Amino acid sequence: MNMEKQILLPPAIQKEMNATFKLKGTTLWRALTYRRNSPKAKMLRIAALERGGVIYTGAHAPKGYSPDVDTRHDHVNGMMYQSIGERVELQVTRPGNVATILIDGEPVATFDDMTIGSWRDILYSLQQIYNQLNA
Repeated sequence: MNMEKQILLPPAIQKEMNATFKLKGTTLWRALTYRRNSPKAKMLRIAALERGGVIYTGAHAPKGYSPDVDTRHDHVNGMMYQSIGERVELQVTRPGNVATILIDGEPVATFDDMTIGSWRDILYSLQQIYNQLNA
């Protein structure tokens, strides 16, 4: 997954939307990643948000940003878990620096080879998702 603005949805919801709207190929992906801005793409984004999708901004964290997260480590399995509230979590597999975003316990995105710089930006965007969910 790239780290640009997009709407995050669990795979099961994406599958349901593809079936409901009779979508083929990358139509839904192009709509959710804002690569298309046609009336159909706009309608798909609205439908995704109505189904619980959240907007991942992909914004860069401002200088000095310090995330307010609860962090726990599983040293045996090489995992780090960072939670923002009860609904938003970042899981990082440390040997490969693979990061997975979970919303309400459902994986919605994965980043390969996360760096320290991208980690801060991801947490900043996750804080914004947390704010959306709790507005």
